[in-house]
Amino acid sequence: MKKTLKLVSIHIKDFTHAVPLAAASLKAQLDSVPSIRQGLDVSFPDYYVDQSADFIARDICRNIPDMIGFSMYLWNRHIVLDVCRIIKEKFPAVIFFAGGAEATALPLKLLDCAPLDFVIKGEGEIVLTEVMNRLLIGETIAGIPGVFMKGVQVSEGNDQQPVIDLDTLSSPYLTSAINPDNYPGLLWELSRGCPFKCGFCFESRGVAGVRQFSLERIEKELELFEAKKVNHVFVLDPTFNSDIKRAKKILRMILQTTPFIHFTMEIRTEFIDREIAELFAEVHCSLQIGLQSAIPEVLANVNRTIDTVQYAEKIALLNSAGVIFGLDLIYGLPGDTPAGFQESLNYALRLQPNHLDIFPLAVIPGTALHDNAESFCLNFLSDAPYTLISSPGFSELAMAQAECLKNACEIFYNRGGAAGWLFMALETLKIDPYDFLADFAVYLSPCEGPLQLSREEITAMQSSFVQEQFIKHNKKNLFPVMKDIIVIHGALNRSLFAGPLIAARSDEFNEETVFCLSPGTICLTLKYDFDELLNVGELTFAAFLDNYSTRKTYLVVYNCGGAVQALIIDSNLSRLLSSLTGSDSLRQVCEKGKIKDKKKIYEFLKFAVKEQIIH
Repeated sequence: MKKTLKLVSIHIKDFTHAVPLAAASLKAQLDSVPSIRQGLDVSFPDYYVDQSADFIARDICRNIPDMIGFSMYLWNRHIVLDVCRIIKEKFPAVIFFAGGAEATALPLKLLDCAPLDFVIKGEGEIVLTEVMNRLLIGETIAGIPGVFMKGVQVSEGNDQQPVIDLDTLSSPYLTSAINPDNYPGLLWELSRGCPFKCGFCFESRGVAGVRQFSLERIEKELELFEAKKVNHVFVLDPTFNSDIKRAKKILRMILQTTPFIHFTMEIRTEFIDREIAELFAEVHCSLQIGLQSAIPEVLANVNRTIDTVQYAEKIALLNSAGVIFGLDLIYGLPGDTPAGFQESLNYALRLQPNHLDIFPLAVIPGTALHDNAESFCLNFLSDAPYTLISSPGFSELAMAQAECLKNACEIFYNRGGAAGWLFMALETLKIDPYDFLADFAVYLSPCEGPLQLSREEITAMQSSFVQEQFIKHNKKNLFPVMKDIIVIHGALNRSLFAGPLIAARSDEFNEETVFCLSPGTICLTLKYDFDELLNVGELTFAAFLDNYSTRKTYLVVYNCGGAVQALIIDSNLSRLLSSLTGSDSLRQVCEKGKIKDKKKIYEFLKFAVKEQIIH
């Protein structure tokens, strides 16, 4: 009989990128060896950290395997250990092991505190293949580089040799180890390693430099993604554009092969020029860029540099090309202070990113920062997630205040979709982004569960808060223009995240048909003309009021195939759309609304069905 192995992934949450790529890569490599494939049946179930350890253990035990391996990271370490203990107590003969970032950083510590038989440090494909080769023929796995066993004395430096030619590893996609049909999005490796040595980052340890998968393999995987109609791909490379010539080739390949798939990529500003900015704009993608801090002295402590003028010039290339991008900030870095964080936040938001992600410093085992934590006098959690508690520059109180700013930015700027209009408000009020968000954090403080607010609730809260700010700064007369802009952007944001209509639709209808609005359809009544409002930004609010008068406008915002549209309609059509609640037939809607010109209505309804405004 075949031995059985379950490679278990426990994701941080159920979202687009919750894909067990590491486990699938291990299975692909194991299955590529005939002797292992004939003697071992490999599967890779996956779960989420909000599921209980008891549930996960019970599910795994429904068909108990001979061996269980866990992908272990800082976000799932505790639940992985709990699952191990529960299963080991019931089935002591099962062999348990772990790999992943947490296992690589703390192999000996994990063996001491967990019922694990062995731990794999570093990349797992080649090591696990050797482990399974030996276990299947009854040999000991002691002495394999990268393997740490309970009861066997091995130094912390028991490292394996890295895989230099990555194309010798089997592709989990091209071998069908993982089926893209089963996931809303995919994770994708183009290379391994990072050219930088940032002190807080785990990617910087181990093998120097970057190892790359061939362009031939990348093209074949792209062709598969297109054939499988994949919607979203998250590129795992820590710096996609570190080899700028190769990055441009891949972007052109994406444009030619998969023009409709959305890609998320992490990049560095050092490797941005006008050509690659324009390529990013052509590709359906969004970028994430690590700023971390705008203070050169702070960044120097974690082996990073910044020229704030050059950085802004590179970001301007993305903005001018219309590229969607976000920035990352970390508060609590060695040498950082609340004043430094304030300066960094102001700098970041003045660059007008589409979103700004803010994190407290995590002093992760295996990083250079963790090794030097004592010299920086960093006080941090000794267990996952290793978050900074305090430092000489950041007290516990300051960390708590920064957390409030982080939540305020997440709600107001990110989830509220304020990137397109916040700068207008700040210029009008003549205040800094930090002070504005600090006031919003106070405004938000009475709200219970603010991170659970819907996008519609956030838009209403934005409008109410900004109105208070305009009154406070003696700009009350300008607020009606600002309110229309907030409402428009709020609707665009909600429509985008609602997505297009998924259900099958029919173009045929009659008087007894019941219509309702599609999920991304929002009807608005504006005080000013929508087309004229587009001039705000080039014109100040005061100049806008000097040039334009109020003109009630009816607008419908909707999502057609993933593209958000805005359409000006008349009051009758606005009233009609508002009546399509999914309860009354078309005949009943027309009777209640006293609609007599049915020809015009039917023409609009045909258009609205085609455009996915209604269904």
